Amino acid sequence: MALVGFKRMTIRILDGSATPTLGTNLFVIEGKTDKGATRTAKITGLASDPVKTYGSDIAYHVSNRGVGDVKMELTAVDIPVTVLAKILGHTVKDDIISVGADTVSPYCSVMLESKTAAGEMANVGFFKGQFSMDGEDLETLKDKQEELAEDSLSFAAIASDDATTEGQYYCKYIGKDDTKLKKFKGQLKMGAAA
Repeated sequence: MALVGFKRMTIRILDGSATPTLGTNLFVIEGKTDKGATRTAKITGLASDPVKTYGSDIAYHVSNRGVGDVKMELTAVDIPVTVLAKILGHTVKDDIISVGADTVSPYCSVMLESKTAAGEMANVGFFKGQFSMDGEDLETLKDKQEELAEDSLSFAAIASDDATTEGQYYCKYIGKDDTKLKKFKGQLKMGAAA
């Protein structure tokens, strides 16, 4: 199924707090001025690579249980540096941001909002994983205006260890039923589960 558009991304830092607090452990990237905007998300690894076992001169068995290396490559525009610092585990002291040998990204859950080709709401999520950003680009000013540069982030998903979603990496809900959407968000620790 094709998804059309990428309206919003919600990130929840899994810090052990039962309550998500906007700006502290919950961040929404949705195109509001100076708050960042989503561009692209490419999700891979949702299926394992099949492995054939040969015997008696034929392919006798195929093993393909589980998932592969579940990850998301993401581009966004103008994500606030304070948000990047929090989701990447950077140290912030007196507004000076640093990274070093002890830098570790916190575990996060992520929800992406889109639509189906028919216009129905589509939400996809990752239960647990870590963000990384390998580099930053600087470029000289030119005499013509250009689009803002993109932030390129990676998200490496791991299996959930929560009792209700244990062993799961990725989830999807298509529809507009408020009770089901509330349950979906609750499983991602972005609100109370229904």
